[in-house]
Amino acid sequence: MTASLQYRLSASISLAVVAVAGSAAAFTFVASLNDANIAQDKQLRQTAGIISRLQAEPGALAARPKLRGISLEERIVVRFLGAEDAQAGRQAPYFSPRMPDGLQTVTSENESWRVFVRTDAHGVRVAVAQQTSVRNAAAQRSALRSLIPFAFLAPVLLVLVALLIRKLFAPLRALAVQVGQRSHDDASALAAAGLPREVQPFVAEINRLLMRVGLAMQRQRRFIADAAHELRTPLAAMSLQGERLAAASMPAEARERTLALADGLKRTRLMLDGLLALARSQQGGRDAGAQASLGRTVHTVIEDVVPLADERGIDLGLVHPGDALVQAAPVDLHMLVKNLVENAIRYAPPGGRVDVSVLGGEGSAELIVEDTGPGIPEHERERVFDAFYRVLGNGEQTGSGLGLAIVKAVADGAGATVMLEDAAAPGQGLRVRVRFPLP
Repeated sequence: MTASLQYRLSASISLAVVAVAGSAAAFTFVASLNDANIAQDKQLRQTAGIISRLQAEPGALAARPKLRGISLEERIVVRFLGAEDAQAGRQAPYFSPRMPDGLQTVTSENESWRVFVRTDAHGVRVAVAQQTSVRNAAAQRSALRSLIPFAFLAPVLLVLVALLIRKLFAPLRALAVQVGQRSHDDASALAAAGLPREVQPFVAEINRLLMRVGLAMQRQRRFIADAAHELRTPLAAMSLQGERLAAASMPAEARERTLALADGLKRTRLMLDGLLALARSQQGGRDAGAQASLGRTVHTVIEDVVPLADERGIDLGLVHPGDALVQAAPVDLHMLVKNLVENAIRYAPPGGRVDVSVLGGEGSAELIVEDTGPGIPEHERERVFDAFYRVLGNGEQTGSGLGLAIVKAVADGAGATVMLEDAAAPGQGLRVRVRFPLP
């Protein structure tokens, strides 16, 4: 899986920061260690110079515990070379009188010493020494103290880099959220304000693509609407001729075929009406900002479909007569409710029941239509919203398979969600729940 650009950029900059900080820290550590050693060598030289300027006896000098600020805690040892007898039995460390002048590292009594030898104008030779282990420990402490800023600044810099990159990518995340919240038929242009200059050409090309897709969708919907509208006139004429033909005297076989023709024309007329309704419901921006009463619309629809329910012996009732003002055009809301109630009546068995409810809640309102029909299998509940799709086994019911497609289109336009559930008694019907956000 390809890592995100933000992650790769953060990782690359972090690695660069760590590498540069590590190199700088290593260089600083080596340089500080070297500077500490040089300073300690210089201290040995200065101590030897101070002793030489004192012009005192060697024995007295060897016995002094302090020499002007140089304490024994710093473990600087002074020995006069060539005066072994004056040093009370060769006190350790012992340095050879044959040592040359200058800085050198020697081993005495199994200990390593850094020694500076100096011969003054009177021929007195002085050796000022310090243990190398003490020198190294002091130099390392000094070098480690120089790394403290790196130890604090490197993590802070990494956190700052991560925060800055996250802030720079915030417009892209906002754009992704904006696209994710769009409906499937929203082909309006994306807002490019505030985006980085490098991303704006990409967004511009996406906007051009969305414009072409929107034009193609408009042409398709216009074609469906125009075709359905053009077919209505000849279909109406054919229906009228079929009615006249059915009124004429004819043999029984001819009358049977005429009735089959009339049923076919009726189904075709219903399909054309559904296509026109679907095309109208998919038109974006129609009656934008319009509001309609959900309760009043439900009452109107029930009054319209009572004859159909009586014809099939269906017990149609309004269980919870609530009301709410929803963000939808009145015509579209009427079409949604009518399709749901008519579908429930058509698929409920004779003598069955259809219950309609309008419930109000905090921030939303719900329309619930529940029937005692065969229901819809769970694995087909996504497909039934496709145009012309019908559940297998329901072929005996007249219809075009456009009812739920129209419901879904109207719900999407109103920002509502449609949920298909089992009825209160499992396996004994379908419950359709439409949740509208309140304006």
